[in-house]
Amino acid sequence: MTPVIAQENVVSGLLALIDQAQSDVLIVSPYFVPGNDMKRAFARARERGIRLRILTNSLASNDAPLAHAGYARHRKELLALGIELYELRSLQDGRVGTGTLRGTAGTITGSQGGSRAMLHSKILVLDHKLTVVGSMNLDLRSQLHNTEIALLIASRQLAQEATANIEASLQEAAWLVEDTAHGLVWRAPQGSDWGDQTREPDASLPLRMMIHLIGPLAPDHLL
Repeated sequence: MTPVIAQENVVSGLLALIDQAQSDVLIVSPYFVPGNDMKRAFARARERGIRLRILTNSLASNDAPLAHAGYARHRKELLALGIELYELRSLQDGRVGTGTLRGTAGTITGSQGGSRAMLHSKILVLDHKLTVVGSMNLDLRSQLHNTEIALLIASRQLAQEATANIEASLQEAAWLVEDTAHGLVWRAPQGSDWGDQTREPDASLPLRMMIHLIGPLAPDHLL
């Protein structure tokens, strides 16, 4: 694989690793605002038949709504590439297993004082054998402005455990986003009583309006 140290920054190093993937890439990024080079790396991976799954915060679970707006404007393009997008549900029902990411996730306080789940882990797993953990999000701020660190661990056992942990969160605690003929749909996990949604789940009308009105004005590299 291409060494991360040969790249200009941590995020560019991750993209170089994605270019070396052979079968599967699993990404957890609380803030996810993909720039053009990220989208090109994703497109190259999909052209090689790589399965690419991404878990990020939903609008309701995100403590930086404008960052979510930066992600949301790319959502349909990412889905068109065949990427599987998942968004953490902010309201959990207490049945989430302790072995999932949600079981160790942080919380934020909503406007009404209620506690809501928020994704904080930053993880990338490649081909069930390489795990990357660190301070980086897959966003332009981490790529262009912030100083980030990442630890690469070449361990099949750890990668398999991380994959099982993340997949449990996808199945128990996250929405699967799909683009349909009638617009975006947030699919609830099988066996849950959430119900599929056709707008940003659990987000208030004022928050959705703010993202709709102000979001397009905020440049990706500042989010």
